[in-house]
Amino acid sequence: MDTDTFFKAVLADAGHYCLFAANASASKRTQKFYTDIAYLEADAKELDTQGYDAYFALATFKEKGSRKADNAEYMRSFFLDLDCGPSKDYGTKKEAVIALQGFCKTLQLPKPIVVDSGRGVHAYWPLTENIIIDDWIVVAEKLKKLCHTHGLFADPAVTSDIARILRVPLTHNYKTDPPSPVRVISSGKANNFDSFARLLGTEFTPLPTKVASSSGNAVMDALIGNRESCFIDIMKKTKAGRGCEQLKVIATDQENTSEPMWRAGLSIARFCVDGKKASHMLSKRHPEYSEEATEKKFGPIKGPYTCAKFDEFNPDVCPNCSNWGKVKSPIVLGNRFKEADSEGTASYKLSSLEEEEVSSYEIPIYPKPYFRGANGGIYIRIADLDGDVEEKLIYHNDLYVIKRVVDAELGESAVMRLHLPKDGIKEFTLPLSAVTSREEFRKSLSAQGVAVMKMDELMNYTTTWINELQANSVADEAHRQFGWANDKYDAFILGNKKVRPTDIDFNPPAGPTIALFPAFEPKGSLEGWKAAINFWNRDGFELYQYVTGIGFGSVLMEFANVNCSALHLHSKGTGVGKSTVMNAACSIWGNPENLVIRQVDTLHSKMNRGELYHSLPWCIDEVTNIPPNVASDLLYQFTDGMQRNRMSGNSNVERVRGRPWKLMAITTGNTSIVERVSMAKAMAKAEAQRVMECYVPDMKGHFQSKEETDTFNRALQENYGHAGIAFIQHVMQNLDEVRKLCLEIQKRVDKKAELAAENRFWSAQVSFTLAGLMIAKKIGVIDFDISKIFRWAMEVLIPQNKNNSISIDASVFDIMNDFFSEHFSNILQIKSTHDNRKNQGNGLDGLVIPEAVARGRLVARYETDTQKFFVVPKILKIWCGEQQINYNHLVSQIKEHCEGKRIKARLTKGTSLNLPPADVVVMKFAVSTDENTTEP
Repeated sequence: MDTDTFFKAVLADAGHYCLFAANASASKRTQKFYTDIAYLEADAKELDTQGYDAYFALATFKEKGSRKADNAEYMRSFFLDLDCGPSKDYGTKKEAVIALQGFCKTLQLPKPIVVDSGRGVHAYWPLTENIIIDDWIVVAEKLKKLCHTHGLFADPAVTSDIARILRVPLTHNYKTDPPSPVRVISSGKANNFDSFARLLGTEFTPLPTKVASSSGNAVMDALIGNRESCFIDIMKKTKAGRGCEQLKVIATDQENTSEPMWRAGLSIARFCVDGKKASHMLSKRHPEYSEEATEKKFGPIKGPYTCAKFDEFNPDVCPNCSNWGKVKSPIVLGNRFKEADSEGTASYKLSSLEEEEVSSYEIPIYPKPYFRGANGGIYIRIADLDGDVEEKLIYHNDLYVIKRVVDAELGESAVMRLHLPKDGIKEFTLPLSAVTSREEFRKSLSAQGVAVMKMDELMNYTTTWINELQANSVADEAHRQFGWANDKYDAFILGNKKVRPTDIDFNPPAGPTIALFPAFEPKGSLEGWKAAINFWNRDGFELYQYVTGIGFGSVLMEFANVNCSALHLHSKGTGVGKSTVMNAACSIWGNPENLVIRQVDTLHSKMNRGELYHSLPWCIDEVTNIPPNVASDLLYQFTDGMQRNRMSGNSNVERVRGRPWKLMAITTGNTSIVERVSMAKAMAKAEAQRVMECYVPDMKGHFQSKEETDTFNRALQENYGHAGIAFIQHVMQNLDEVRKLCLEIQKRVDKKAELAAENRFWSAQVSFTLAGLMIAKKIGVIDFDISKIFRWAMEVLIPQNKNNSISIDASVFDIMNDFFSEHFSNILQIKSTHDNRKNQGNGLDGLVIPEAVARGRLVARYETDTQKFFVVPKILKIWCGEQQINYNHLVSQIKEHCEGKRIKARLTKGTSLNLPPADVVVMKFAVSTDENTTEP
C-alpha cells in the first residue's frame, strides 16, 4: 500500500491536513497545513530525505495553523499504538502483532491496516465516511477501555487523542541507528461507522451527527441551528430516574465531589441555556464555594464532557445507566429545539438575487403543539407517557398558512407561504379538498418544492392551521380577476397586492391569476418612469400621449355605460412606434413584456386575458393576419364584456366565469381592422362603431438619432409598475370627484364632436382617456398638455372615424350590385317579352334569344330592356346571412327604393325551358356597366 492510498483510507476528505516533522540532530521542528493530500505526502517524503521524522495528524482541522483538539473537525479511522522493545510491554513487534490478532478475534473486529513504525506497531481501522469529533470520541473511548479490559497493551494516551500524530508510512524512524523504515505490514478494508461501533458495544440514538462528505445537509443544518440544551430538563429526568446519575451525585454530594468531577458537571451546565444559574446550583454547597471561583472555572470550558469522560473520573456508575451507550454526553438529555420569538410576529428578510432589495414578511405564531424554530422550520412539542417533553422536526423550512379564502371554483382554500433558502419566498393556494386527501396533498406540495418523507405529519400540521383560522377569522374572497375588487371601489387588485385608498394589503393567489403575479412586480422607480414617458411630451405626439392615457382611462371605465371601447393602431410599415406606445400604456401597471398579448396567442387565450384584466388596459399586438370573421368576433366580444360560455372539461357544468370586464382595449396591425372585417361582411358598420381606428404616421424625422428612441425603450423596460398604484389610490380617495369629472368631460366631448347614441363606444373612450390624463397630470405622474390632446381628438381622431363609418354604409343598390356580381354566371339575362307578337295574355310567353344563359343553378332573371330583376328569395336570404346583412331590412329597402314587390313569375319565360311559376322578389334595378361608371 503506497502512502497516497494509505492517507486516503485513514484521513477525512474535508478540512485541513497537518504534517509535523522533527530533526532531533539539528534541533529543528516544523508543522504545515494542507488542503490536498498530495502535497501532504510530497512534503513528508521531502522532509524524510532531509533527516526529519515525519508525522501526520489523524484528524482534519477547521482552520489551518492550529493542531489543538478544539480545532479538529473530522476523523476517518480508529487507531492503536503498540510500543515494542526490551523495556516495553511487548518485547518484539511479532509479539505485538500476535496480541493484536488475538484482540481482534475476541471482539470479532475486522482486519486492521498494520504499520511497522520502526520501534513499534500501529493499527488502523479506516472508515467509509467522515465522522465529527463528538461521535468519534465516544467510540474511541470505548475502544480504549476494551483494550484495557482484554489485556491489549495499547498506549492509552493515543487511542482517544483527537490531536494525535503518528508516523508517515514509507518514511524513516530516525530514532534508531541506522534509521528504520516505516512500512505497511498488512492492509485492511474500510468499515461502516455504525457497524464498528456496535462491535464495541456502542450505539447511538437519536441519529448520529456523522457526515458522509464535506457538503452540507439542509435538514441536519436546521436541526443543529435550532437546537439548545436546558439543564433543568436534565435534572428533572434525573430525579425521575431517566437522567444522569453522575450529575445527581455532583448535585447532591457537593462536599465530597472531586475537582475533575465538579468541572465535568460544569461542562454540561456551561452549554445549557440556563447554564450560569445551574453552575452555581452545582457549586454553592461546597465548603470552598465562591461565586468568583465558580465563574472562573465555568468560563474557559471548551465543550460538554462525554459519558466516557465521566466514567473515567468516576467508574462503575455509567455502565448501570439506562442511557449508557445510547447518548454520547449527558447534555443530550436536555436537548430541545430553540423556539422563535413568540411575542407578536417575526420578520423574515430576503435579499433578491437580481436587485439589492430586502423584503420583510410577517411570520405568524404557529398553532400549538407546533412551533417555529429560532432559525426557521416546523417543530412539534408533545409529552410522552413518562411525562417527558418530546420535540420533533416536521419540516426544516418555514411553511405556514397565511389566510383562508373562498374560491368560486375550488371552494374553501388555504393560502400558504413557503420560504426556500435559495429560491426565496413563494405563495400558493391549496384547496381544502387537497388538504384532506393524502395523495392530492403530496402532489400539491411537491409541485411547490416541499420535499419531505412523511407527508402525513405535514398534513396534520396544515389541518391544525386551518382549524385554528376557522375558529378565529373570516375567510377572504379569492380574487380571480385583477382590477376593481368590488362595486364599492375600495380595493384594486394588482398581482399579489390589494391596493386600498391609503395602504396595500396582501392578495392571495387564485388559480386563474397566479401565473400573472410576476407581471405586476414593480421595477425601477416612479421617477424613472416619469422621465421615460416624458419622451413623448412634444408637439405632434398627441397620438402617443392619447394612447398612454388609455392606460389610465381604462380603469375609469367602471363609471361608463359600455363595457369596452377599443382603439386600433395601424400603419403601412413597421418601426413607427405602434407596439412601443402600447407597451407604454401597460407599463403604468406592470411589465409590458408579460401583459401585452402576442399575435401567436389563440383567440381563447386573448379572451381569457380580457376576463383576467377586468379593468386594466387590454393590449393585443399584431392582428394583421387575423381572419375577417375572427376580427368581427373579436370586436363584438370586446364590447360584450364577457368570454364565450364554455363547459367544464371535468364535469357537465358550465365553467366559472368572472364578472364582466369594463376596460379599454388597444390592438395594432398593418391594415385597418374594419377593412379586414369588410372582407367577409358587406356592412361592417356595427363593428366600426365598436372600435376607433387611427393611422400611425412615421415620426422618425422628429428624432435626432436612433439612439434617442433606443434609450427611451430601455428606460421603459427598466421602469414600470409604479404610476398605476399612485393613480388608483388617488381615484379611490376622490371617488365622487373622479366620477363627476368623467361625466362632465363626456358631456363636453359629445357636444363638441356631435356624437350620437350609436357613437357611445367612441364617446366613452375619448372621454375617459382624457379624464385619466387629467388625473395623472394632477398627481404629477405625467406632464402632457391635455388641451392639445383634446383638440387632436376632436379635430383628427373622431372626424377620421366618422368619415370611415360613412364610407362603410352600403346602399340597397350597392348590395344588390354585389349580389348580381357574385351570382353573374347563375343569372338569366334576357330581354322581356312585353312587345312579343305572340301575345298570349301573360306578356312573357314568346321565345327570346337570351343575352346570357345561366350556367348551373338558376338564382335570378334580369331583363336588360326593362331593367327588372327577379330574384329567388331563398337564395337572396342565404346570401344575406353569409354577408351578415339583415334580410328583412334589405327587402323593405328594395320596396322603398326599387319599386320592389313579391310576385309569382316564371324565371325561364321566353326560353324553351318551361319551369312553373315561382315566388320571386322583383325590383327595378339598373346594373352598373362600363358606360355608366366613372373611373375613380
